[in-house]
Amino acid sequence: MPAVATGGYVSPMGEPAELHVIATGVYEHVLKDLATPFAAHTGQHVRFSITNAGGVIARLDANEAADVVMTSSAGIDSLAAKGRVVGSSKVDVGGMRLGVAVKSGAPLPDIKTSAALREVLRAAPAVASIDPHGGGTSGPVIDKLFERLGVADEVRAKGILCATGADVVRAVASGKATLGMTQAAELIGLPGLAFAGFLPDDLQLVTVYAAAVAADSKFPAAAAAFIAFVTGPAGAARLRSSGWDAAPRPR
Repeated sequence: MPAVATGGYVSPMGEPAELHVIATGVYEHVLKDLATPFAAHTGQHVRFSITNAGGVIARLDANEAADVVMTSSAGIDSLAAKGRVVGSSKVDVGGMRLGVAVKSGAPLPDIKTSAALREVLRAAPAVASIDPHGGGTSGPVIDKLFERLGVADEVRAKGILCATGADVVRAVASGKATLGMTQAAELIGLPGLAFAGFLPDDLQLVTVYAAAVAADSKFPAAAAAFIAFVTGPAGAARLRSSGWDAAPRPR
């Protein structure tokens, strides 16, 4: 079968008409931007099922057919242990930090220090964040952060709990929430939002995300080529523009 080498990866031609990628919301905007150039290079189209981390596991546990799985590194390891993805195909994509956004046109809050963030959270009439019990990666982390800052009861009383980062975006862009907090890639560069910045270092959590070929993929070579494209030069540049940190060195 002929192959095309493009940007450091090799993609088999003529295999699937369409690859199915199941991914968490932190990947959504990058993947949709990369689908067109990937198809232009390979002729292979990609469709995405975007959900939260718990949803990724639930879909695969329900035997939903997929070619590529993209979630947290820990989630990929868990799925590999259950035989849902090919462990040897795992590739770390990068690290993602938590961030804060407000509605476009609103003054950007000062969140440079823990004390400043505490006052911003207290002053905000409504705060949107991921439901800590909804299966999202950042939900429990943000909930504990509120506790560390001593504002948990205040924020919970006026909080808008969301299943996904996209729900956080909608809450803030619509004005339902005055402040949104989730993975930064779900907030940066989106219509209706202004990104206020990353959380202070002493409160920050960097989650490492990864990708792997689904164990039941009928097109594993093409699936691996898509992962290579996302983590190659073009993909890495798009990831950085959405706030991703460089992928950890191979283990």
